Amino acid sequence: MFTTLLLWSGFFLSLRSGAHSDLTTADIAITRFLIPCMILLPLVLRSSEKIIVVPKRYWLGMFIGCGLPYLLVAGTGMQYAPVSDGSALVPGTLPLFVSGIAVILFKQPLSQHRIAGLVIVITGIVAFLYQSLTHLDSHLLQGHTLFLIGSFMWAIFTICARVSNLNPLVVAGFISLLSSIVLFTLIATGTLPSYLASTPPSYWPWQELLGHIVLQGIGAGVIASFTYLRAISILGAERTAAFGAATPAIATLLAIPVFNEEPSLLGWVALSLVCIGSLVASNIFMKQDTSLLYQPPKFK
Repeated sequence: MFTTLLLWSGFFLSLRSGAHSDLTTADIAITRFLIPCMILLPLVLRSSEKIIVVPKRYWLGMFIGCGLPYLLVAGTGMQYAPVSDGSALVPGTLPLFVSGIAVILFKQPLSQHRIAGLVIVITGIVAFLYQSLTHLDSHLLQGHTLFLIGSFMWAIFTICARVSNLNPLVVAGFISLLSSIVLFTLIATGTLPSYLASTPPSYWPWQELLGHIVLQGIGAGVIASFTYLRAISILGAERTAAFGAATPAIATLLAIPVFNEEPSLLGWVALSLVCIGSLVASNIFMKQDTSLLYQPPKFK
């Protein structure tokens, strides 16, 4: 999970870097999905029977929450808001949405300990939204809204990945394959603009592309996909999601020297509330782990 946190931070930094360059969100998506697709395709083909058994609704949830739709939402949000906001509102609010889904769909009770943590997270969300509203910054508010939508999408992925009970690399490879097919179709039809598709390779920013390939394709696409899903299988979805509380702090500290993005005082307060609330909601201070008490179904 600690490996995942470092790679998640790099993921947000990469998205923000792409927002400051000629590369489009579709270009970042190419580096994110094409690399793991090629690396993991043999494993996906060998696991085709297991993939077919999983109900399509779970694959749809994983595709929406971790595939191309999620990256487009998060990448677009990063064009309007700084790294600190994105890294706080996406993984930081994840326990809130995961717990909501667990309660509504799986009738899981919430302990007082977790409720207190989620209330703190909600307070942090309100602080972020208050910041954008008081500054009358519609772009910032749009970014915050997209981050919250992205967090909800990621929560859907987290739950679906848990109940699918598949090898993490198989999930990562198949989602990358689906995303690559949809992505290149949208680029070919002109639905998604792509700097790489409209520019000769001799003019491509190869040094920047290499960084995105390492952080997005290899880091987030392969390594983090395995470590995160492996953590879900061991720790449970809610507790794993709550460990994302450390991501905002790491990403924000890295963004200060890289992009010169230092949060305001209210931004630091909101960031701290989300981090602390996520940590409290994780129940890691409790002896008994109540994370997702339901058992993943066995597909036949």
